[in-house]
Amino acid sequence: MKSKPVNTCQFNLVFCILIFSLFISFLEARVRAVWVPIWDIESPEKIDELVADAKKNKINQILLQVRYRGDALYQPNREDKTYPNLENKSYVLKDSEFDPLEYLIQRTEKTKIEIYAWITVFIATPHDLEKLQPNHIYFTHPEWITSDFTGQKMPNDILEGAYLEPGIPQVQNYLFNIIMDIVLNYDIDGIHLDYIRYPDMQFGYNEIARDKFKAEVQNRNAESWKNWKEEQINSFLKEISFEIKLVSPETKITAAVIPNAEIAKNRYSQNWVKWLKEGYVDAVYLMAYTQSDSFLAELLESASEQRMNKKIIVGLKAWSDNGKYSATQINDKIKIVKKKRFAGYALFSYLGIKQNNYFEDLKIK
Repeated sequence: MKSKPVNTCQFNLVFCILIFSLFISFLEARVRAVWVPIWDIESPEKIDELVADAKKNKINQILLQVRYRGDALYQPNREDKTYPNLENKSYVLKDSEFDPLEYLIQRTEKTKIEIYAWITVFIATPHDLEKLQPNHIYFTHPEWITSDFTGQKMPNDILEGAYLEPGIPQVQNYLFNIIMDIVLNYDIDGIHLDYIRYPDMQFGYNEIARDKFKAEVQNRNAESWKNWKEEQINSFLKEISFEIKLVSPETKITAAVIPNAEIAKNRYSQNWVKWLKEGYVDAVYLMAYTQSDSFLAELLESASEQRMNKKIIVGLKAWSDNGKYSATQINDKIKIVKKKRFAGYALFSYLGIKQNNYFEDLKIK
């Protein structure tokens, strides 16, 4: 039987379509996300505006902040109460019964926009304690706050606020239940863990944590202390990852991380390279918030050395401190990210974009 001659025109057409499709996929980042902080989600009108902006500007992932400083911008134990969650409603919502997360899920149900619950983990307070309710975790469990190497409890008015101590089992259990409660009660595409680290290397010396270290480690020195602190974060995340994959296997697990892997590991006990390799998270978001193109390129070159670009989303600065940062500069950074073949990018933040009218000139694709 004779083989049929190949139709050269048809073959060339199919080949051209294939090449064009690959070219388009290269031009278009897989993840085009935006972080949406608490200041933009306290009413249905603001969520409606957010969804409209996302549709218009080709944003395909919204990271909605549902936990700010030990408080809830969602309904704790909304239906399923498997994981006890006694967290207070955030002061941002005041006395409102509005549920921003559920409303956003409903509004994007028929779209291709993914919704991730952005959860701040170990940070516990804002600078202003007057905004907290009397039964906030900071007041009910003062022994859970991390301490510096002198044993002094971390003040609430330094860095981003006071942190809970990662090395205390009760703290881990408390946070574990909060995270799992959100996963179980909301139809989200993923969770996004923020501040899943120590505040800095001089913290972590809470007395309860130090006693735990002494009980678990025989050869106690600076290196074993550093490794032990890192393991507190690693084991906590590993447990969360295991539980989520057990009860909701389709839910993605992601984390916002310090972009330089060595600094993240050695200073903040945040070994995100290990998290990716071990499968504790599906992706990390580098907080590469710089106005400098050259410095961004350096950060991304360093991250590329891990050979896991397809699991890395690059967080880009999208706000202006002094009015001297333009949408054009953000577009230039998007080009750098896409050239390096990362999984995509996330803009921080939606509030910054709106305040500076960036949407008019941003090229999100």
